[in-house]
Amino acid sequence: MKLKAALLTASMGAAAISGAASAQNVQYNAYGAGASLPANYVRQAADCYGVKTDLIFRGSTTPVEIADFVYTGSPAFDCSTDIVKSDAKISYISTGSGGGIQTFFSHDRTVPGDSNLDAAGVQNFATFTFALSETSLGQTEVNIYNNGGTNSTVTANVAAPGVTPGSGQYVNPNQAYGPMVQVPFLIAPVTIAFDPVYKKVRVAPGSGNAGDDLSIQEYSLNLYFTRADGSGGLRLDAAAVCAIFNGQITNWNDVALRRLNGNRSLQDPSDTGAFSVPLQIVGRQDSSGTSSLWTRYLANACEGTTGNSYNDSTSRIPGTYVDASGTTRTTTIAPGGSDLAGVVYLKANPNTAVSGEVLGTYTLADGNDGVAKYLDFTRVPTGVLGSTVVQGRIGYLGPDFALPAVLTTAANDFNLMTADVKNAAGNFRAPTSRNAANAYTVTPPQSNADGSFNAAGTGSRANPANWVEAASKTSAIANPTHNAAYPIVGTTNLLTYTCYKSNNNRVPLTGFMNWYFGSGTVNNPNLGLLTQSGFSPLPPAWRKAIRETFTYGTYPALSSLKIVTKGSATHCASSMIGG
Repeated sequence: MKLKAALLTASMGAAAISGAASAQNVQYNAYGAGASLPANYVRQAADCYGVKTDLIFRGSTTPVEIADFVYTGSPAFDCSTDIVKSDAKISYISTGSGGGIQTFFSHDRTVPGDSNLDAAGVQNFATFTFALSETSLGQTEVNIYNNGGTNSTVTANVAAPGVTPGSGQYVNPNQAYGPMVQVPFLIAPVTIAFDPVYKKVRVAPGSGNAGDDLSIQEYSLNLYFTRADGSGGLRLDAAAVCAIFNGQITNWNDVALRRLNGNRSLQDPSDTGAFSVPLQIVGRQDSSGTSSLWTRYLANACEGTTGNSYNDSTSRIPGTYVDASGTTRTTTIAPGGSDLAGVVYLKANPNTAVSGEVLGTYTLADGNDGVAKYLDFTRVPTGVLGSTVVQGRIGYLGPDFALPAVLTTAANDFNLMTADVKNAAGNFRAPTSRNAANAYTVTPPQSNADGSFNAAGTGSRANPANWVEAASKTSAIANPTHNAAYPIVGTTNLLTYTCYKSNNNRVPLTGFMNWYFGSGTVNNPNLGLLTQSGFSPLPPAWRKAIRETFTYGTYPALSSLKIVTKGSATHCASSMIGG
């Protein structure tokens, strides 16, 4: 996916150095893997900060070139020629959140896969520096990091401190790399996306309307509450969302959908045939932070709904299915719930209906791009006059593949609209950057209102679990109550170690963090990288708290939390292996 040039502001507190640096000048390298939801924009930010490189998706054989951002304000910042740190490079492999977490706990550089697709063979990362994930790590996972063990979130079996790892085990990460750092990185809405076209009919030449093919007539959903920008208008309340994605609404002519559409049918007014369009749900097959945020909302909003299958946040859709490798996968099903996982769509294939697809269960696809491709209505009728194809898929994915955000992130290749979802305050809201930001009203641990350190404040900054909202239906943002909030939101979280073996790996990480959280380039609420991509920057108080704790180390009470090079501080003893 090639991104359009968008706007960036100049970095705050860092001087831009004109001219792209060559690879041989790189002294500092950071290596990351994990979440696919923000992968393109992590790559863009990293390419403004350091030496440019391509984005890699695990399992792909082709690197992806991401277009540079250009800011035309004052001072101008053209990321195609300007750079913040010309001797640093940040590499990132999009593995999905599960792969990032597994690599973070295991430090196993084979998990992300090939880091150089242009060279023969497999070249693993030289080391591992950071992970990104929407699946937040709670106290259970923090305890495993510190004391050893494994669970379905971590997936890597780590030894206890002081214990030599056995077969299939990894060295204790706290002992080897210092305490865990986990902080929010950005705020992400999860959209409910659909292709508004539901039927195509072969008609006489010259009388159709499908682009250049004037012999195909298309019919689109009649959305009564169409947005002014044309990006959607389907309205869904929590009851409808729960019914659709628990497999209880399986046709676009359902009375509940008509009621939400101003008590009007969704049938195209020019479509004179019977209106019956099967509604097929689509979701993620891979271990996904997007799924974790999605199921967290459904577990909260659908609690008490008859037949609800979402017991709590899970990184995979509840049920049993066979993945692309032929391996049977199972996730937890709520008591009394249904098995919602169904067949798997391989995104390398045309998006015709997958064999065995069943209404009321998910067709699963790898990655947000795989979901987007399957939602797109690309099939055409045969050449026989009157031949008809009908399709009515709906699914969840990140904001950048669908309207409205896709207008600034990329070409609208998948022709997808998004739904307005009724929030807990009773208002319908679109998945915009501003509405996602409205959902995030929580405050940093041990902080004053402006984010400055307050030792007497709620929570401890030393506990990584206190920095993020839990992957739980009881989370404060599982179903936010702000009257202007889009309700299906979460954060992408940054996972780092505290102790790094050398400045070669620590400097680009802390330098990037300090620039990223302090820069208008990323955080400008109108023109910044995140807003332009459909995501939201963290509130200023959060960005201040993160920097003064982990990169600045402003207060003596926080000195043991600062990310440092091994041997440079008492909390990173020289005996540690180091990241």
